[in-house]
Amino acid sequence: MSILNENIFLFNNIIIWAILLVAVFSYGILIDLCFFNKKSQNWFDKTLYWTSCIKTILASLPLLGLLGTITGLLTTFFRMSVDNGFNLQEVVSGGIADAMFTTQLGLILVIPGLLMLSFLNSKKNRWMVVNL
Repeated sequence: MSILNENIFLFNNIIIWAILLVAVFSYGILIDLCFFNKKSQNWFDKTLYWTSCIKTILASLPLLGLLGTITGLLTTFFRMSVDNGFNLQEVVSGGIADAMFTTQLGLILVIPGLLMLSFLNSKKNRWMVVNL
């Protein structure tokens, strides 16, 4: 519980919320297409429509993480200049933790999405072989 209390400040970052929102959106579509829709011509058409969109959306996750890293580092440098070096270790460690967390989150959330996208593409290809 103390780890959660120590790191709750990380969720004050809008970039973290953007990463989570993009991941939930893309995972929702992928889970729906992979597991809940019955394979039919309509499913195939939806899969063709969403495949390139989901690929682009998933590619944005690590980029959002990188944006969070840059934002966290800029915030750290700004705090260092304002505080004139007082409590330098505390300022730097907090800002670096924020910066690295966004990068980690973006990278961690893209991997399952890419795996599900690959699974969806294999299902789509198998359906094409049988039905077209």
